[in-house]
Amino acid sequence: MDPVRIARQVVEGRFPGARAAILGGSAITGWRTASSDLDIVVILDGPPAPYRETTEHDGVPVELFCHTTESYERFAGQETANRRSPLLHMCAEGVVLLDRDGFGCRTRAEARARLRAGPPPLSAAELEEHRYLLTDLLDDLDGADELIFIADRLLTAVAELILLAGGRWRSHGKWLLRRLREADPETCRELLLGYRQVVCSGDRALMRRVAAAVLDGAGGRLLVGYRRDAPSGFRR
Repeated sequence: MDPVRIARQVVEGRFPGARAAILGGSAITGWRTASSDLDIVVILDGPPAPYRETTEHDGVPVELFCHTTESYERFAGQETANRRSPLLHMCAEGVVLLDRDGFGCRTRAEARARLRAGPPPLSAAELEEHRYLLTDLLDDLDGADELIFIADRLLTAVAELILLAGGRWRSHGKWLLRRLREADPETCRELLLGYRQVVCSGDRALMRRVAAAVLDGAGGRLLVGYRRDAPSGFRR
């Protein structure tokens, strides 16, 4: 399969008047598999954008992320504030399929610059939130029937804290693992091994040690004394 050729066929057939189109995602990386879909960001001048659609072309699954210039900027801004931006990553790491007036290349260049700048730093309150969550999950790791579910949440919480505390973009699913491997391959290896030991044999020791070390590096345990006031809208 030639993902670029197929993606161009999709854009030419579905969006002949598009302003720009960029192919991103796993399909153009070394992580591509036989089941990888094509993630295509399409910039239109107006309606029906913005919308997202899952379709297929010649049996290949296709994810369309259709935007106007205004909706693209709004979504990218919201994702940046959330420190996880699939849209910026697709554009920054993607292949420009269509570029009517230079907007596609500019969008890719700007997305790369925004990713290099990194996400907004964690505030003190946000860091406390992560410390509190990780402390609570570590204490819950001694559970019985719930063990695998706790370990699953702990795996994600540790990975996200490593990325966020290091000023890196967070993610989820397969991309969370990939970004963690890039950021800290040794801790990633031990964390995965510890998780497998929990799932396969119930042995919590390694996962607890790795999670505790990450927590210590972020300021340590936080449980007693933690407090958050409700938002002002909940007050009379």
